Amino acid sequence: MTEAKTVGKRTRKILEDLAERIIPSGGPDYPGAHDLGLVDKILERLAPYPSALRGLKALAWSWELAPVLFFKFQLLTWMKPEKQSRFLERCEQSRSMFLRWAVIGTKAMFMAAFYNRPLIWEKIGYEPGKCYQAARGGGG
Repeated sequence: MTEAKTVGKRTRKILEDLAERIIPSGGPDYPGAHDLGLVDKILERLAPYPSALRGLKALAWSWELAPVLFFKFQLLTWMKPEKQSRFLERCEQSRSMFLRWAVIGTKAMFMAAFYNRPLIWEKIGYEPGKCYQAARGGGG
């Protein structure tokens, strides 16, 4: 598989933890990041673009080291899932515009990949092309 060559195990773990905190798995109605293999899909999409892949690695490691910078004295992947979620929520609610944007950008990346899955389209009632056809007067 090409994904295995794109990032190391540690970087993959960081990305999987982030994805799971943002889009939790195990719900009765909706699949989560782990259920869809979201990290694999993102890595697959970015594999042909080395610079984008380097950016993704930098993003992942920035999140891994962020708790240390805020005196938590733990890496993100060493924290329990509840503490990871709390840390991300605190960053999102921070007064620092940089931290808020970092969380929003990370969420946007995972959400874009999540909502780009046909299984999710089915769950939210999205029908590809329907809006376009309605706008062109084709009904709908």
